[in-house]
Amino acid sequence: MNDFGNGLLVALGIGMLIFVHELGHYLAARWIGARVEVFSLGFGPRLLGFRRGPTDYRLSLIPLGGYVAVAGQDPDDHQHLLEHSLQDKSVGQRFLFFCGGVVMNLLFALVAFPIAFGNGVSFPAPVIGNVALGGAAWEAGLQRGDRVLAVHGKSMYSFENLVVEIALSGGRPVPMLVDRNGEPRAIEVLPRYSATDGLYGVGIEMAVSEAPTTLVIAPGGPAALAGFETGDELLQIDGKTATIDGPPDDETQLHLQEGRPVELRVRRKAKDGTVSEIAAAVMPLPRTSERALLGVEPLRRLVGGIRPGFHVVDQLGLLRNDVVLAIDGQTFRGQDLKSPLPSGALRLLVQRGDRRLELSAPATDEDRAKFADYVALLPDFEATALKPMPEGAAIDAGIAAGDRLLSIDGAAVSTWIQLQAVVRKAGNRPLRVEIEQLPDLPGSPAKTRTLTLSPRQPIAHDYGYIRQVERLRNEVQASSTLDAMRLGSICALDLIKQLYVTMKRLLTGEVAASNLGGIIQISRVSYQNTQWGLPRFLYFLALLSINLAFVNVLPIPVLDGGHLLFLLIERIKGSPVSVRIFNYSQVLGLVLVLALVVFVTYNDILRLL
Repeated sequence: MNDFGNGLLVALGIGMLIFVHELGHYLAARWIGARVEVFSLGFGPRLLGFRRGPTDYRLSLIPLGGYVAVAGQDPDDHQHLLEHSLQDKSVGQRFLFFCGGVVMNLLFALVAFPIAFGNGVSFPAPVIGNVALGGAAWEAGLQRGDRVLAVHGKSMYSFENLVVEIALSGGRPVPMLVDRNGEPRAIEVLPRYSATDGLYGVGIEMAVSEAPTTLVIAPGGPAALAGFETGDELLQIDGKTATIDGPPDDETQLHLQEGRPVELRVRRKAKDGTVSEIAAAVMPLPRTSERALLGVEPLRRLVGGIRPGFHVVDQLGLLRNDVVLAIDGQTFRGQDLKSPLPSGALRLLVQRGDRRLELSAPATDEDRAKFADYVALLPDFEATALKPMPEGAAIDAGIAAGDRLLSIDGAAVSTWIQLQAVVRKAGNRPLRVEIEQLPDLPGSPAKTRTLTLSPRQPIAHDYGYIRQVERLRNEVQASSTLDAMRLGSICALDLIKQLYVTMKRLLTGEVAASNLGGIIQISRVSYQNTQWGLPRFLYFLALLSINLAFVNVLPIPVLDGGHLLFLLIERIKGSPVSVRIFNYSQVLGLVLVLALVVFVTYNDILRLL
């Protein structure tokens, strides 16, 4: 199906859920004997229809969703006979009416889930791809290729399901059962909160499949001029096999940075079914970056993760967030911890908060070789210890790794974020920077000097192609109708539980409100799901239908849940709330809903940008 067809399918699917909700109100109104004035498929002006009894069944101009107009739904509406009015019905009957849409959405999901699973639903497999260095998963010993079988004893059928379960853990330990090379292992992971994502996570990515890496070719770019086409299967780069893991190897990446020609070998399948291999050199085009840079990056000296079980680390007493200042009496300048180190006791000088501590532990040559496998060093963004980059302004000025930037144009700079902001604002203007040159021996007096650095616009080399890999998929298909119903029921109950926990975590701040999405995000995700086949799209519509039911039952005026709340109050006090209070509450509810719509749309736009 082409892009237009997929977009139309998304619009019709979302509209269908709205129509199903209103169909529930229509059926409930007929059940309790309330008069239905209008039952419309779509919104806006009436195009055509027919009248049967008191009801105008119509097709409206905008064919998305629909609406139902019921006599007496508005307390100010007194033009109908009482026996036909919703307001004349008992509390129980009105309760049934306002539950109609929610019940219908749940029934849709319970029907759609088994149909989807009966045909097989494709999910991103719950298999771990890249593991972030120093992250919670790295500390726990999770590895690339591990298949997560269960979390908290609950079977995992998709990577999405795995991420949600971790995010809703609230920072509590998460017991996992993983399959590693056919051997089951129990591993406990302690998630960490990410201020950037607004969620708890463990630092893992989806695994990629073993399907060939394909190329996406920019029209008129260097790769296109060399004869390559979008969809070509990448076999080799500079004579080396192209891996499925994503980026090229270090040597090839160096070639890209230096702007050298790169030879690609691809396999191409023609429309007639013939297969051929093509090799050609791609000459890059130099493109100047819009931003001028100093040519520095933060020094990797922050202890971001520590794996348990290594006696040397335990004896040192090293903690996460320690900053390594020196090793064995030599200033640490961000070199690899795997580099050769002298035998004997391992001595570290670390910064822990506002204190400097000397840590020491006996270590053999073998222990020292293993040290880097248990301690992950990350960039220290809370300081300005620098590492100059090749061919940048900083290295040309003689700045060495570990030197600390103190000020720019006389203004003190103490964090990497501040440094970036000042350089971004300066543009190409020369900057007067004060640098503290760290001595090789800690404790020796440090020297300061003032330099003038001119930020440079680095040259990027455009090869006119990007590598595209497929995520590893896992198809879940029911073995029978009963099994499809079982899978559907599990999905429905899981989602209701997740929605409840998500709302609870939003109120406690453990899930950031920035994760809420609106119609733009729903449309984007819907479109992505159409790419995975109709069963997957139907599965997503079922999830969306449950979401719609959950949101509508919230006790917010204007929504069904608000009306249910007023009915509860009426049952308790013996009389309905006044028309004045009801109308004011509807206005307040409408303002809240519109504010929420604006907020989630703002989130959606930020995601797009």
